[in-house]
Amino acid sequence: MSLWQQWALSLRLLSREARSGELTLILVALLIAVTSTTAIAVFNARLDLAMQARSNDLLGADLRLKSTTLINDEWRQQAQQLGVETARTLTFPSVVLKGDEMALAAIKAVDDGYPLRGRLLISDRVYDDQPETNARLAERGPAVGEIWVEPRLLALLGAEVGDRLELGEAEYTIGAVILEESDRGGNFYTLSPRVMIHWQDIENSSLLGPGSRLRYRLLLKGDAGILQQLRTQWPLEANQSFESLQDSNQAMSNALQRAQRYLGLAALLAVVLASVAVAICAQRYAQRHFDISALMRTFGLQQRQVYRIYATQLLLLGVLATLLGSALAALIQQLLIGLLQGVLPENLPAAPLSAWLLGASSGILTLFGFALPYILPLSRVTPLRVLRRDLTPVPLSGWLITLLSLAALTLLLWFFTADMALTLGMMLGGGLVVMCLLTLLHLLIRGLRRRLGNRELPLVVRFAWQHLSRNSRQTAGQVLAFSLTLMVMAVIGVVRNDLIADWQASLPDDAPNVFAINIQPYQKDAFYQRLEQAGYRAERLYTMVPGRLVQINGESVQSLEVADDPAINRDLALTSDTVLPASNRIVSGSWQALQQQKNQLSIEQRLASRLGVTLGDELSFRAGGVDFNATISSIREVDWGSLSPNFYMMFSADVLQRLPGSFLTSFYVPADQQSQLTQLIRDFPAVTLLDMQVVLGQIQTLLAQVSLAVELILTFVLVAAALVMVATLIASLSERLREGAVLRTLGAGSDVIRRAQMTEFALLGGLSALLALLGGETILWGLYRFLLDIPYQGPFAGLGLAWIWLPPLTALLLIVLGTWLMRAAVNVAPLQVLRELES
Repeated sequence: MSLWQQWALSLRLLSREARSGELTLILVALLIAVTSTTAIAVFNARLDLAMQARSNDLLGADLRLKSTTLINDEWRQQAQQLGVETARTLTFPSVVLKGDEMALAAIKAVDDGYPLRGRLLISDRVYDDQPETNARLAERGPAVGEIWVEPRLLALLGAEVGDRLELGEAEYTIGAVILEESDRGGNFYTLSPRVMIHWQDIENSSLLGPGSRLRYRLLLKGDAGILQQLRTQWPLEANQSFESLQDSNQAMSNALQRAQRYLGLAALLAVVLASVAVAICAQRYAQRHFDISALMRTFGLQQRQVYRIYATQLLLLGVLATLLGSALAALIQQLLIGLLQGVLPENLPAAPLSAWLLGASSGILTLFGFALPYILPLSRVTPLRVLRRDLTPVPLSGWLITLLSLAALTLLLWFFTADMALTLGMMLGGGLVVMCLLTLLHLLIRGLRRRLGNRELPLVVRFAWQHLSRNSRQTAGQVLAFSLTLMVMAVIGVVRNDLIADWQASLPDDAPNVFAINIQPYQKDAFYQRLEQAGYRAERLYTMVPGRLVQINGESVQSLEVADDPAINRDLALTSDTVLPASNRIVSGSWQALQQQKNQLSIEQRLASRLGVTLGDELSFRAGGVDFNATISSIREVDWGSLSPNFYMMFSADVLQRLPGSFLTSFYVPADQQSQLTQLIRDFPAVTLLDMQVVLGQIQTLLAQVSLAVELILTFVLVAAALVMVATLIASLSERLREGAVLRTLGAGSDVIRRAQMTEFALLGGLSALLALLGGETILWGLYRFLLDIPYQGPFAGLGLAWIWLPPLTALLLIVLGTWLMRAAVNVAPLQVLRELES
């Protein structure tokens, strides 16, 4: 038979089987696989691009270069020649004057290219309970001779829009009030009221003389490939570096990282479930085609020809499913964007071609990785099967099928997540969990067989148990499929709830959005009283002493390898407290040592790792001209994304008592009480109030969008999970129908058969749910501990009430679904059932 004839025969057989419904289940499984994976890949890519754009808004650029000296202007010109948009900014602290009033401000000079990304929102009014009604977006910064300022600076100076302010040797007119500056960034301990000015007004000013604390930034916006090229070509000096989102806003960076991890995990689990469904359907398809293969061999076809016929059918089926799945994914994308246009980011970027190709290729990879191993034995069916129906081809080695499937799955997961650590972690951890579940399941079936084998059981229970125990391998496969499905649904649902709850806990609606620093000891009581009068809810008051680390175990830090660490070359905010902050967790040592012993120190975990110090090491500091020592008695894990006051170093109370310092606190200002901040600033002009409402608003908006994406991705996972359960039941349908027909032929009543089936499905459901809960708890521990950085609540706490309601609910679901699928066993004559199964 020629190759063309083989193709023609493949098409005829494919058409025949499509009309008879033989390919319906595997086509649906493959279609769900392609649709879900393509939709996840495309939606994930679009959302990732949108989140990246939002994160770039916080940087003010796609890439940002910072320096303490003037940046080489040739670099800017080179970037512009390559089609990259540029902008320059310069920030430094300086005093601003209005008559006899003065205030320290953070000056920011910008050129005509600013802003490149993000929003620069300005207004002509100071504090307003509804500032957005008078706000407008600025397409560029202030004009030459004009300055824009933050409202709190106006409150400190008693100024209004249109007044003149002195900066250096010149006077400037206040042109607008800055309400939002997306790329503000910075450390909230050192922020001062913003003053924005044109680059030309400051370029040759005496304010840039020796001793000025200048921070230059070159903002770049353009093609990612060109930016990466510039990043590798420019020879940076020691005081220059490229900035990332994590450098600018760690809270936003942590949220994005967790969101991307979750979306990758959801894609991973959807692929796993789709692959399992394809494997189950392919195995059933192969078993039902032994006779056709035997006839082909009887008519003279060689093994390789039979193999080509089935491989061609798989290829055609894969192409068809890929085209239909891609079309459905595109339709789903448009429907989702249309329905959620008020919640998703505006102008959601189009997905790159690579995302569509990734989703489309997943169908072919899934098909040949999970279906081909079961189709291959069809080519080895002996012609004697025409006469002897008991002859079946020797299947591929179980280990070979497992290796092929795992290789295909690993490749798919790596393509989807682009995260090798996540892929290998899930493959190794998931494989270990599955092996443990299989071992436990075999031991359980064997133990129950011994205990129940000789006992008198009700008839329906005996029928159900004999069917389950007679073929323990098939039963184990079914239970494992159900367990895997339930485990995935439980894990993905619980992680979704805990992830969103963790975000909401770290950034609740009433989270402190204004920080007050430099509160002097004689002011703290009056300041707290003023906050209570204004109706503001204040957090704890922290001592804050600026100090520098000078020695580690008696050796100067400048002589150690850690001399270049940022914690060495600047003052740290040192504090002492008897209460462990809510965003901190002790990972080593004892917090009580700070309360009960003298000269004790608690250090942040990552800093301790960078400095190479551990419990019992002695650190020496210098603060206010005083040298002092402290011994590390505990190491803390700090959630820097909580936007609450956090510290690298926390001391016992005796260490900082004799040192001069100030106090720090934070409080929540409701949206309808903004105007009261003006009077608070005037009452305490020496206290620096840092308004973080814009930053919090940006983070909360992004998290709301990410949470919505989590909900949508969860839908795809649940659909794939439902398909696995249906496919598992249908795969064993013929055997169950045959057994039911035989029992009715032998005189069993329909009611007995129906109750036996219900008992069998209840046992399958309950056992599967218990195994799924055990495996789910194990996977949750691994995910929370190593990937998502979410506190794990302990054994049997991760899935909580699911331990109570999941087993009976699963049993009920399988009873309803199984009884409906098995209705022919009691509604159709036994002879008709047997004839249909044999045909």
